[in-house]
Amino acid sequence: MANNCYECHSGLAERHRSGLRLDSRDAILKGGEHGPAIILGNPDESRMIRYVRHQGKKMPAMGKPKLSDLAIAALAKWVELGAPWPKTTVVPTTDNYDWAKAREHWAWRPIKKVIPPTVSGGRVRNPIDQFVAEGLHEAGFRQSPEARASVFVRRVFLGLTGLPPTPDELRDWSKRLGGDSVDELNDQAVSVLVDSLLNRPQYGERWGRHWLDVARYSDAGGWTQDNRSHPKAWQYRDWVVRAFNADLPFDEFVRSQIIGDKMGREAAAGTGFFTLGPTYASDGGDPESIAQAKSETLDDRVDTFSRGFLGLTVACARCHDHKFDPIPIQDYYSIAGVFNNTREGETPLADRKVIDAYHNARNPIDALHDKIGKSKKQPQSDEIKKQIANWQIELKELEAKAPPKFEFAHTLRDAGSEDMKVALRGNSMKPGKVAPRRFLRIVAGKNREHFNQGSGREQLANAVVDPTNPLTARVFVNRVWQH
Repeated sequence: MANNCYECHSGLAERHRSGLRLDSRDAILKGGEHGPAIILGNPDESRMIRYVRHQGKKMPAMGKPKLSDLAIAALAKWVELGAPWPKTTVVPTTDNYDWAKAREHWAWRPIKKVIPPTVSGGRVRNPIDQFVAEGLHEAGFRQSPEARASVFVRRVFLGLTGLPPTPDELRDWSKRLGGDSVDELNDQAVSVLVDSLLNRPQYGERWGRHWLDVARYSDAGGWTQDNRSHPKAWQYRDWVVRAFNADLPFDEFVRSQIIGDKMGREAAAGTGFFTLGPTYASDGGDPESIAQAKSETLDDRVDTFSRGFLGLTVACARCHDHKFDPIPIQDYYSIAGVFNNTREGETPLADRKVIDAYHNARNPIDALHDKIGKSKKQPQSDEIKKQIANWQIELKELEAKAPPKFEFAHTLRDAGSEDMKVALRGNSMKPGKVAPRRFLRIVAGKNREHFNQGSGREQLANAVVDPTNPLTARVFVNRVWQH
C-alpha cells in the first residue's frame, strides 16, 4: 500500500482521491466517498481488493501497472486475517502532535540566565565552582583535596593542547603555582598559565579536532569509490583550527559553516562542513538512480546539520514522522529543500592578481589541448602527425612556465530557490505535498518564516543562531563538557 497507494491516499498526498486515506487502520475501515475500503475477513467483498484485481475500477490509477499476483494475494490474505496493524502507528501528518505539551520538555525551554548559588566553605574560584560545590553539599559530599601543582600543570596542558609539558615547563610552572607542598594553588598563576596555553596554536589544533569529528571530516573520501575528490579538504580543517585560535564568536562560527561563501574569502572555507561529506557521483544514469544518489547526498547534509548544530536526528524523519521527537516528515523536507537548492563549487582564496595570472597562462594551454584533441580525430596523415608533435612540444614548454593553480576551498553555493516535495516513504520518485523551506516547527512555531531568499541558507543560519532557539547553545556547551 505504501509503495502503490500513498501517493494519492495518505496524509502526504496533495489531496485524498475519493476522500480515502490508507495510512492508518482507522482510516481504511472508515473509508471514503464510497464507503469502507475493506470488510474485515472478507477480501472478495472488499472494495480495495476488487479494485486491485481490476474487478470494476482499476487500481492503482493514473496509468500505473496492475499489482503483481503475489502482491494482490498478500493484500487479500491481510484482509482475511482482519487487517492486522502495528499497535503504535506513525501517521504521516503533524496532526498527531500535541505541540504545547511537547514544548514543556526542558530541551525546548528558552535559555535563562541563572544566578550562581552562594556557597559557604570549600574552594570556589569561578561560577562553575559555585554550582559544583552546591551539588556536592546537597549530596552530602566534600570536595576532594586540591591537586598538587605538578599534577595540575600536566592536566591543564593535556586538556588544552593535547600535549604534555616539557620537563622545564613542568618544573617552572609548578614553582609559579606554589609548588607541590602547598594546599592551595596560586590563583593568579593559574590564570596566567591557562591564558598562555589558550594563546598557543596547539589549542586550536586540539579542540578543533573535536569539531572536525562532528563535521565527519576526512582528508579523503576513501571509504567509498563513489565519492568526489576533495584535494583541498585541508582548507576546511585549517579554517576550523584558525577559528578556535582566533576565538571566533560562536554565532559567526555557525553562520560561516552554513553561508561562509557569502561572508568573504576567509569564511568561505567554512562551508566545507557540508561539501566534504559523502557525495554520490556515479548514479547509474537512469532517472531513479540519479534521484536516489541526490537523495543520499541531501540526507547526509540534513543529518550533519541537525546533529551538529541542534543535537537532533532530523534524518529519522526522512521516510515517516520521527518516532520519538516532535519532528514531522514535512520538517525534514523543509530543511532538505534548502540544500536541494545548492551545488558544490570552488571558491578562490588567492588575490585577484594571482587568479588572473593563472588563467592567462592556462588559456593558450587549453587552446592547444583542444587543437590536439580535434586533430587526433582526423585521418592521421604525415603532415597532421608532425603538427601534433610540434604542438605537444609547445604544450610542454607552456606548462613548464605556467604558475601552479591558486589556492581554493570546496564550498557550497546557491543554485535555485524552489521548495521541495515530500518523498513518500523516502522515495523521491513518489512525490507528495510541497514542504516549504523553513525551520523546525517545535522551535520556531506554526507560523514560522518561509525561507524564500535564494536557497534559504542565510535564513536557515539566522534561525540556528537566533537567541530564541534554545538548542544551539545547549548542544555546544554539552559538547565542550563531553571532552
